[in-house]
Amino acid sequence: MGTAFQPFAAASATRHTHPRSGAITRYTILRDNFTIGTWMALGSLLQSLVFVVLPARYALLPVVGLLSHRILRSLLMQLGLIQNTQMAGVYPGKFTAQIPGRNSEPPRRSSEQDVTIMILAARSNHALGMLGPGYSDVANHFNGMLNDLWKGGEKYGFLGSSSWLSANERHAGNQIMVITYFRSQEELHAYAHGPLHSKAWNWWNSIAKTHPYLSIMHEVYTVPKGQWENIFVNNHLTGIAATNARAEIDGERLRPLFDATRGSLRSQLGRLGQGTGAENEEYGEDTY
Repeated sequence: MGTAFQPFAAASATRHTHPRSGAITRYTILRDNFTIGTWMALGSLLQSLVFVVLPARYALLPVVGLLSHRILRSLLMQLGLIQNTQMAGVYPGKFTAQIPGRNSEPPRRSSEQDVTIMILAARSNHALGMLGPGYSDVANHFNGMLNDLWKGGEKYGFLGSSSWLSANERHAGNQIMVITYFRSQEELHAYAHGPLHSKAWNWWNSIAKTHPYLSIMHEVYTVPKGQWENIFVNNHLTGIAATNARAEIDGERLRPLFDATRGSLRSQLGRLGQGTGAENEEYGEDTY
């Protein structure tokens, strides 16, 4: 079956799985658990221990070698002599994500499906941050549910998720947030009453009074068709673009990402299904 839009290059990207980011998430949360000053103090302590066990002329070699490697590697990337690993997974160009039909029908017009968005978040306000009692259990329940959804959440209308760390609350121990996308509020509610979430909720109710330093929250929004749009420029697959939903296009199962430099997808009104894509032409040629 064809589509009204031109598939973007990233449409054939491999299927996302939640565990791919598990190690990165743990590293990020650990790094955020302490302030820069604390990390510098820990580094100073480690360097002092090196001076104790090694002669002074050798004690600086590890840190000098590490910094030299990092600086040289960055310079070589900047000069184009080695691959810039920061660009891994970045897709040059402009694209938009659309939601295919339940049976992988490709979109015939933009924003033609409803979408329900749920924001989940947790934070430890314990003096030890993430090391405080109970926080690892919160993380395990969160990850267990996300793993479950990524593996077989299609029956609950699950479309995908992205994880984020708050950047403007405090210097360390910030809130971790997960944005999840579902086809409908009814399917989200069905999952909420399923075994994994029920187990997590019962656990929370059993410890809430004894662990007042643990914070959790959620927000839910249902957006009707024709009332949502998105645009990604030189971007990796994140947000709704990281969806595992597939559209059947000309015999191929592709991620529903489409070229946003063509047709109605060129403008915000067009991506809302309320315009032709020519609305921005009065402002001059689109340079990207």
